[in-house]
Amino acid sequence: MISTYLGYVTATKDMASTLARIAKQATVKSDQQYYDTHIGKIKNVDEFLADHKLYSYAMKAYGLEDMTYAKAFMKKVLTSDLSNGTSFANKLTDSRYRQFAAAFNFTANSTKPTAQSDAQKNDTIGLYERSFANETTLAKKESAFYSKWIDKATNVDDIVNNTRMREYLLTAHGLDATHISKSFLKSVLTSDVNDPNSFVNTASNFPTGSAQATYKLIASEFSFKPDGTLSGATAQTDQQKEALIARYDNTVPTLILSAAATSNDEYYRQHIGNVRSADDITGDNRLFSYIKSAFGISQKVTAKQFNLAVSDKIYASVMGMGEMVAAFKFSPDGSLPAGESAQTAESIKATSEKYMTHYTDNRQTLFKDAEANYKTRVSKIKTINDFFTANESKYADLPTLQDMALRAFGIDKSEVTREKLRKVLESDPYDSKSYVSSLKDPRFLELAKAFNFDSKGDLRSPVEALPLASMNSFISSYSKTKTFGLTGQMREKAVKDVKDDANEFIKSIGKVKSVDDLLADKKLTDFILVANNIDPKTVDKATLKKAFAADPEDAKGFLNTQAGQQFKTMVSVFNFDTKGNLTKSKIEASQNKGARLATDTLYLHQTLESQQGESNDGVRLALYFQRKAPQINSVYDIMADPALYNVIKTTFSLPSSMSNMDVTRQAKMLEKMISVKDMHDAGKVNNLLKRFAAVYDAANGVNTSSTASAILTRGSSGGISGDLMLSIAQLRSR
Repeated sequence: MISTYLGYVTATKDMASTLARIAKQATVKSDQQYYDTHIGKIKNVDEFLADHKLYSYAMKAYGLEDMTYAKAFMKKVLTSDLSNGTSFANKLTDSRYRQFAAAFNFTANSTKPTAQSDAQKNDTIGLYERSFANETTLAKKESAFYSKWIDKATNVDDIVNNTRMREYLLTAHGLDATHISKSFLKSVLTSDVNDPNSFVNTASNFPTGSAQATYKLIASEFSFKPDGTLSGATAQTDQQKEALIARYDNTVPTLILSAAATSNDEYYRQHIGNVRSADDITGDNRLFSYIKSAFGISQKVTAKQFNLAVSDKIYASVMGMGEMVAAFKFSPDGSLPAGESAQTAESIKATSEKYMTHYTDNRQTLFKDAEANYKTRVSKIKTINDFFTANESKYADLPTLQDMALRAFGIDKSEVTREKLRKVLESDPYDSKSYVSSLKDPRFLELAKAFNFDSKGDLRSPVEALPLASMNSFISSYSKTKTFGLTGQMREKAVKDVKDDANEFIKSIGKVKSVDDLLADKKLTDFILVANNIDPKTVDKATLKKAFAADPEDAKGFLNTQAGQQFKTMVSVFNFDTKGNLTKSKIEASQNKGARLATDTLYLHQTLESQQGESNDGVRLALYFQRKAPQINSVYDIMADPALYNVIKTTFSLPSSMSNMDVTRQAKMLEKMISVKDMHDAGKVNNLLKRFAAVYDAANGVNTSSTASAILTRGSSGGISGDLMLSIAQLRSR
């Protein structure tokens, strides 16, 4: 039998290669293949516990073999809410149970799929808000185009046959270009508004008086002869062009800013005196929108409803339009009495004041009210059908979920049918062969990523950079690393700082959509490295990018080399593909891919330690200590683990009777002999274990048996009294 020293050095010189050799052993390979093949088929904790081969493999991997029989106990562990400090697993002093629960998706807080996570909701609302600012920017851009090209028009066809020009003109007047033929528009633009027999003055050409008024307004803004040629030097005078551009810039953007409000007020004061009927108001979209805003009437109110309110005071009162109608002198048929203006000077002033007071109400409706309704509605979604339901009647004026989602991602309702939208949302945006990917439209792809529907329209877990269980695990590890060894005020401050760092971590990780996003945030990256016992000062961005790009299942890849193995467990839990983008392929019902790979690695370590222990328990103890050292945060962690304590007592030739001493006295003695910080330094741990190996061999000889095997499997207290173990457990639980 080889010595403990030689056995330990041989095994740890290149741990990646050592584990690779273990993985090739027939029995180990068979067990691992079974686990990897079947764990993805498990849907719930009961199925997992019922498959003994799966269950026992996992229990061995986490060093819990001796508890395999206690299925009822382990079910409580697996279904514990790890974010709740009082949950069953968190009450247990042995951290292995928390690690075991975190490796699976059976915990109480990991089985609540929602239509959108908080991060997805915030992103969607943020894009929705930004879309209004984009409208203003795009409006200015379109107006610049129009201003340049209208001066070049020499014939009406230059407008009618130019899609961009035609849409600009019609949109400025609140009209949908898709519903208006080129020939109809040409007839309008070549009409003489002063000729009673012209096209725009013939009522039969229009469905309503309001529509006729709109097209008469359009005709009055251009200078074309009946044959389509120019009647002047240009298609529009400078005044006409400026007026049309002002109409577009001030009415197309949904959100009214102060400058636009002032411009609209001036327009109202200039044009209200020209109104001769109710149709003149409803036919001018800028004027009509102004009147509705002034009196707090929904912008959804149509010309037909306005005219009905004018003709029927009871209807006006019921619909909340009584005050608005009373501000005008219209007769029930919408006309004005002979010689009368639409409003008195006092009414004009009052209407203006109302508008300047209420135009910001639109912001309240579009933002605060709409967003509050959105959050409430999204949280109640159970299936995709709920996404398409209308708002409650009291919220009828607010945009629907569908309206806000489409707007957020720059998709016009006219571009997508309900059936197409359903297919998009039920499609897998992370599958290059899916329906939404086949559209080759990034807007629809991002929309699909913003919601969590499966192929049947049911809810699924969101695809996030880091699973919730791993987030909790990182926070716990970070906290221990930052607070261990501290007491008094220093500890209190550290605990507060850790809480702040953890909250910042949760916020930041939720925004990460790629490896580039992650690595661009140094504070976030440092948090993750510290949580994984890696000193941020020893790692550069290029190395981390290389680690995230590597395949953990590639035996010859970077993560399975001596230099890269320290990153393997860390990067494996993230839901990134090798290109650095989010992927759904790592997410499974019972255990995510990263956790499965970590379980496989732990199984190899356990197997290595077990096999080494069959010939030399000293090697097994040394390997175990090396693996657990990064998790040691106080001497009590050592004292509570018989195997770890055995290594320390052997290394420093401490008497076995020491276990019967007072717990506090033992702790003080250990603190004088070892530095807990050194347990996080791989080099210092290695030196410690080499010393242990030499002392162990000297004390036991290569042929001397040991109780190490029983200690590692918790089958023996290894000379540590039950009173001591109870005292430590009580002390740790305080």
